Amino acid sequence: MKSLACLLLALAACAGSKSPAPAPPPTPGPSAGECEVGGCSGTSCTEPGQQMMTTCEYKAEYACYQSASCERQTDGKCGWTQSADLVACLANPPPTAGPPPTQAAPGNPQQTSSIAPNPL
Repeated sequence: MKSLACLLLALAACAGSKSPAPAPPPTPGPSAGECEVGGCSGTSCTEPGQQMMTTCEYKAEYACYQSASCERQTDGKCGWTQSADLVACLANPPPTAGPPPTQAAPGNPQQTSSIAPNPL
């Protein structure tokens, strides 16, 4: 009788607890190649079809993004991968391209103001 009571108690204990259903497998995110570079200066890294308007100025550090990787980050969002090369370039960007500085002719001082001279 004692064994029957123990068996019934064990059965009752097991019947009340159900093992939880297994969690569904995680849905794979979009592939890393689905990010797009855009913007007027090529500094925007966004989801496909989510391009944003940017201003059209150019800063020296924008050259750093020419060789940077626009890809899906660990949080699942598109962004620039902060590689050692990109971080170093942003800390010390290359000089901007433009015409070389001109030498002032003797007796003709170079204008230093940003205001255009009055026409004659």
